Amino acid sequence: MKAYEILAPAKVNLTLHVLGRRPDGYHDLATWMIPISLADRLEVRVVGGSRTTVRTPGHPELDGDGNLCAKAAAAFEAELGIPGGVEVLLEKHVPVAGGLGGGSSDAAAVLRCLALANGVSFDDPRLVAAALRVGSDVPFFVHGKPAVARGRGERLSPAPPPPEELHLVVLRPAFGVSAGDAYRSLAALREAGSLPPGRDEPLPAELPTAASVSAILHNDLEAAVAAIAPIREPMSRLAAGGHPVLLSGSGSCAFALCATREEAVALERSVRRAPGESIHVARALRQAPDPREIAG
Repeated sequence: MKAYEILAPAKVNLTLHVLGRRPDGYHDLATWMIPISLADRLEVRVVGGSRTTVRTPGHPELDGDGNLCAKAAAAFEAELGIPGGVEVLLEKHVPVAGGLGGGSSDAAAVLRCLALANGVSFDDPRLVAAALRVGSDVPFFVHGKPAVARGRGERLSPAPPPPEELHLVVLRPAFGVSAGDAYRSLAALREAGSLPPGRDEPLPAELPTAASVSAILHNDLEAAVAAIAPIREPMSRLAAGGHPVLLSGSGSCAFALCATREEAVALERSVRRAPGESIHVARALRQAPDPREIAG
C-alpha cells in the first residue's frame, strides 16, 4: 500500500468566454484559469481492488460514493484498466458550490496519487480521459498549471504564468449558485439579445504585473448570474477597497486582485461581512503541489 498527502488547490477564472452550445449540451469555453493557494488537504491511501472510501470530517454530506474523489477512482480504473481502490481522508477548506472548483480539484488529487502509485504520467491521455469522465475542470487540475482551457475544458494550452506577486481576496457569499442555472440564464439573455455572443480572445504573451492582469479580467457568466442571484451586493462590498473584482466561474465566489499580500490582508480586514459569508486571502500559484508520499 502506498499513501500520499496532497493539497488540492482551488482555481479562479481570470478570463471566461462562453462560446456556442455543443451537440452534447455543454458550451464551448475559452477560459484562463490559475490555481491558487486556498486548498483542501487529502490523505490518499492506494489500497488496490475496486473498493473506495471517502471520509470528510465535518461534512458528512460529502462522504461516500457520490464524492467526486470516489468517481475519480472509478474513472481511473475504467480508463486505465488498473485497480483504483483508495481510502481518502478529505479536509475541506475550499468553499463548496462557489465556482472555485474544489470538488474537481479533490478528484484530480486522487487521480494524481493513483497515477504516481502506478507509474503513470500526469500527461497520459488515458488519465486526461479519466479526468474528463469526472468533470470539465478536472483535466486542468490534473495538469496543475495555469492554462487556457477550451472545449469542455479538456483542451489545455499554455498560458502566461501569473505575476510573481499576485494575491487575491476571495469572498464566498452565504448562498451558492448552480452552474446549470448560470448557463441557462446566459443562454436566455443571449437569445433575448441582452448579452452579446461569446468570443475567444487571445491572451497577451506576457502579463508581468497585477495591473496587466486586471486590465483583461472578464467573465461572460457574471451578468447571467447577477440576473438570477444577488451577487452584486457582496461584490460591491469587496470592490469598496478600490481593487478590481470578478466573479469566479459560475459563482457564487468573487475575488479581488491585489499586487501585494499586505494589500490583500488589509482588504480582507476591511470588508464588511454578512452572516454566513466567508472570506479568504490567497496567492496565485504557478504550479500545483505534487503528492508527497507518507507512511502507509
